[in-house]
Amino acid sequence: VESVTMDDDTVISGDLFIDCSGFRGLLIEQALQTGYEDWRHYLPCDRAVALPCQREDGSPPPPFTKATAHSAGWQWQVPLQNRNGNGHVYCSEFMDDDEALDILVKNMAGKPQAEPNFLRFVTGRRKKFWNKNVVAIGLAAGFMEPLESTSIHLINTGINKLLAVLSLDGITPTQEQTYNRLTAKEYARIRDFLILHYNATERDDSEFWNHCRTMEVPETLTEKVEL
Repeated sequence: VESVTMDDDTVISGDLFIDCSGFRGLLIEQALQTGYEDWRHYLPCDRAVALPCQREDGSPPPPFTKATAHSAGWQWQVPLQNRNGNGHVYCSEFMDDDEALDILVKNMAGKPQAEPNFLRFVTGRRKKFWNKNVVAIGLAAGFMEPLESTSIHLINTGINKLLAVLSLDGITPTQEQTYNRLTAKEYARIRDFLILHYNATERDDSEFWNHCRTMEVPETLTEKVEL
């Protein structure tokens, strides 16, 4: 990538570009066609609907996020100062949007304060986080479902690793390879941790949980479980 042209036609040239364009991956994917590893066979949830609500009981907000399993995914409740943030993460193969919204509304601790926001995502990562002279950070690098809220963590560690491998001698293949190796290892560890939340279930009351309990998991997770 030689330069980026802004909306006002300003041209910004550079030696190294950091792609922070989110799911679109304007540089890492649309410009360089790096490729994406789809992890939906391990993490099948691919939809979410978010909806804030009033907190009506007047009590102080609890100091934690509440996660509640449902028939094809799970619901979050995040207490904020003046409202609750709510959402339902689910698998479109086992549940449609209307049912997911209905479950969310029926299990919220207050009246909705906005229109529902439906989100689609593909869990996985870029085949390379650093490709040529572009480094993808955040959602441009990949996305793993929000059960453990790891997105901000991965932004921080991505920046830290980038600073650790940069030098004043320019960009080298060793830097790129090292960054990709370390980041891939971190993503895989988080992926396995998230898979375990589903695969270790003893639930047998829905097709979704039966699938999660019996699905094939990575060898790295199998080894950890056996240990």
